[in-house]
Amino acid sequence: MDQHQYLVNEYQLILTLSEQMLRLAKEEKWDELVELEVSYLKAVEATTTLPVSESTSMAIQYEVRKYLRQILDNENMIKTLLQARMNQLTELFGQSSRQQQVNMTYGKIDLRSIAFGDRQ
Repeated sequence: MDQHQYLVNEYQLILTLSEQMLRLAKEEKWDELVELEVSYLKAVEATTTLPVSESTSMAIQYEVRKYLRQILDNENMIKTLLQARMNQLTELFGQSSRQQQVNMTYGKIDLRSIAFGDRQ
């Protein structure tokens, strides 16, 4: 396999991984998404040693460009879904903090003395 076909294959792999990551994000399978991201980053890193040069045919450059556009679109969609998840977690954390504060505040009051009218 020549270097150019290897380059195309690597971008195909990255695209496949990004599609899988997008599917996992849509399904809210966050742990699996994080695990897959490791493979994705390794595949991206592998392409850095395979630059597109002047000797790369226009057809190969077009194909690589097409994959890159799809990969970037997937990354943007994943980023949007991750931001929505972050917002959900932030809201849940805020609710939990408020509930903890209410519990601490009311925990200081002796409810038995209020209910039975005991004054201390």
